[in-house]
Parts: sequence; C-alpha cells; structure tokens
Amino acid sequence: NTVFNHFLFIIYLEYTIYFKESMKAQKNFYKILFLLFLKLLLVSCSVYKENIDLSIEIPTPKTDKWEAVNINIDSSLVINDNWWEIFNDELLDSTMQIFIKNNFDLQLATSSLKASKAISKIDGSDILPRVNLSILDGNALGIGSSIPSNMYGINLSSSWELDIWGKLLSKRFSSKKEYQATKYDYNFLRLSIISQGVKMYYNIIEAKEQQVLAESSVNSFQDILNFVETRYNQGVRSSLDYRLALSNLTVSKAVLEQKKIIIDNLTKQMEVMLGLYPTGTYATINRLPKNILPIPPNMPSFVIAKRPDIKASYSRLQSAKYQLDYAKKSMLPMINLTDNSGMLSSSLENLFDGDFSIWNLGKSISLPIFQSGKIKANIELAKSMYDQAEIQYVYVILKAFSEIETKLSNDRMLNDQLEALNAAYIQSNEAYTLALDRYNNGLSDLITVLDSQRKMFDTRGQMITVRNLIIQNRIDLLICLGGRYSET
Repeated sequence: NTVFNHFLFIIYLEYTIYFKESMKAQKNFYKILFLLFLKLLLVSCSVYKENIDLSIEIPTPKTDKWEAVNINIDSSLVINDNWWEIFNDELLDSTMQIFIKNNFDLQLATSSLKASKAISKIDGSDILPRVNLSILDGNALGIGSSIPSNMYGINLSSSWELDIWGKLLSKRFSSKKEYQATKYDYNFLRLSIISQGVKMYYNIIEAKEQQVLAESSVNSFQDILNFVETRYNQGVRSSLDYRLALSNLTVSKAVLEQKKIIIDNLTKQMEVMLGLYPTGTYATINRLPKNILPIPPNMPSFVIAKRPDIKASYSRLQSAKYQLDYAKKSMLPMINLTDNSGMLSSSLENLFDGDFSIWNLGKSISLPIFQSGKIKANIELAKSMYDQAEIQYVYVILKAFSEIETKLSNDRMLNDQLEALNAAYIQSNEAYTLALDRYNNGLSDLITVLDSQRKMFDTRGQMITVRNLIIQNRIDLLICLGGRYSET
C-alpha cells in the first residue's frame, strides 16, 4: 500500500506540473501512467516465498522423540514466560521482578534492538521517493552561487527509482528479515540473561548450605578436640592425638572462612545484576528446594519451530535469499524519475506568484554495461553468504539438539550421582559413629576417626553441590527448550 501511494504521488506531480502546459506533456503523462501501471503489475506478480527449500538435510532422530527416552517427563506441565515461577519461591519471584527492571545487560540488549530497528528502516528506505524542500536567498549565498544576489526562491525537488524488477523490494525484505532475526536474538539473549540471574540465586543458596555444613564441621572437630584434650590432660592420650585434632579443627575453621568469602562474592555479584549497590546484604532462602521441577515435554520438531535462536538463524537465511535476489537484479536497467520545481523572484512579495514558477521533470534509464566485474562479484558474494546462512541454520539446529540431549542425559546421571552420594553419606556417617565409639573404647586410633569424619562431611558437601547442579541443569534445559511451553 505504501509503494502504491507513492505511485500516485509521482502521477500527481506529473499531472500538476505538465498537464496544464501542453498536449505533449499530456502524452508524457499517459506514458508515465502506463509505465507505473506496468511496474505495479510486475511487482504484484513477483513471488517472494517465505519458506526455503534447503539443500542440506537436517539431522534428526529416527522418530520425533529424544534419545533420552528413559527420562520421566510430565506431559501436563505448562510453562509461561515467567518460567522461574515453577520453583514456587516467592522470594525468587520478587527478585526476578527487580532483575528484569534494573539489570543493565537487559537494558543494553533492549537499546541494541532499537538501534537494529533504525538500521533496518535505513537499509529498506531506497524503495521510497525522496522529496526535499529548500529556501534560497541570493544575498546569503554570496559569490559563486547560481542564484543572483537579488533573487529569492523556493525549490521542491524529488527523485524516485522505479522498482520495476522488484530489486529494491528484495533489499527491503532483506533488511526486515535481518531485523526480525535481531529480535529473535534479543529474545534468546533475554532468556539467557534471566537464567543467569536465577542460577546466581541458587548458587548463593548452595553457598549458604555449604557454610552451614562447614560450621557443623567446625563444631564436630571442636568436640573431638575437647574430648582428646581431656584424655590428653589425664595422660590417657598422646600429644600426637591432640595435635592431629587441633590441626583438623584449624583447617575446618579456614574452610569456613572460605565459604563466607564465596557467599560474600556471590551476593555482591547478585546485587550488581539487580542494579543495586554491592553491600553483600542481599537475602535468599537458606535451603535448596527438595522437589525439583519436572522435565517439560517437548519434541525435536517443536524445538525447531520454537527456539528463538533457530528462528533467528532462519530469518537470516531468508534475508540472505532476498539479498541474493537483489544482487542478481542489479544487472537489470534502472529507471529514475526526478522533479525539480519551485519559484524564483527578485522580491519576497512576488515569490508565490505563479508567473515566477520554474520546473523541470526528468526521466532517465541506466543499464550497467561495464563495472569491472563488480556486479558479478556481488552476486558471487551474495551466493556465498546465502550458502553460509544455510549451513549456519542447519548447524544451529544440530547444536540445539545436542544441547537438549546433553541436558537430558545430565539430568539422569546427576540424579544417579546424587543417589550414590546419599548412600555413601549414610555409610560414612555410620563409619564415623563406629570409629568414634571404638576410639573411646581404645580399640581404634584417632586418625581413623578424623578420616571417617572428613569423608562424611565431604560427601555431604558433594550432595549439596550436585543438588544445585541438578537445578542449574534443569534451568539450562528450560532455556534450550525455548523458555516457555504449553501442551499445544
């Protein structure tokens, strides 16, 4: 509709300037009218396919199912844009509201998207006419001007390349598809940035649990030292036992301070991500959730149609296709309409008198004949860029499949690891209790007690880490699946 309106604009210029002057101009008017009608017909008949027939086969599973089929999948799960709400943590929900509002990475991404929109408009503007209005003052222009020093004037000029072959239309479509790809990139980047905030939230919770565990370790080693010190003062235990117990206590205290440093660093990083001054006072819940959100159902074909980065890659492939079409049509003739009309008078009072009007309307046809191979090279370049975009699109899909399959496999293996660590913790706890009892009865040495105690706390610490890794992996899986999901 916009292009057609500009057809009418040029027709109107032809009519108002020429039609009143002579029958010859009237004939020219009808010629231009016929030319514009022909152009509109050709563009209307041009076919711009949105879908692209790929020359490279997309690697997909034999059936539309993931290879990790032994994963329990909840087919009733629905995930909206605020996917973190699945954790059922009100403090996390309020935190992410602040995060989305204040995070500077998100603000930079939004600003970049606005810049991309402006670039798209600039690149696609060649298809539209250009109209300029200028006011001339011979006194102000000075020596060397084509306008006499005692003359005043108003000039309205316009130019327009008639896009008969649809060349500029292809360029406009290319720029629009490129901007569309940028929007999809923004959506995926937004998902990634928000996921980093949720991950940081749970990293802080893990660090807090590790600190609590370290405090328990200090208290446990303190109890052993008190017991050994009492026996040592009674002459029942040697100084070796006392020094071993004291050494393990001091090491556990050092580990506790290290855990505090980790919490302080993570908390301040989170505050910066929230756009707050890093005071180290940001609060979270103190325990990782026991019930991890279920794996959402999804199929490979659904992911291809849904993931923003895949859609961005496909939009760039479409953009490259239109750019190739633009390069090929650059070999065809170009038809330009130009108009230069206005008024010139020696006094401002008579400036708008019709007797002082001047005008000029030109039409030019240019055909590229010799460009030193520039046009052919541009076509080869556009073809190469299209081939690269096609390869990149298939590669992005394959990498997406790999990411999802990896996250699904990691989920299974991490849960198996957690189960094994839980069994190991039970055994190490029993071993510590037995070793302490035997030491009290003089049937075992202190090294066995300290070793079993250390293994018990190490196993517990690994369990906390794996539980957080399961959460982190589940967050990554949600992002790999596109961030939101419903049964439809």
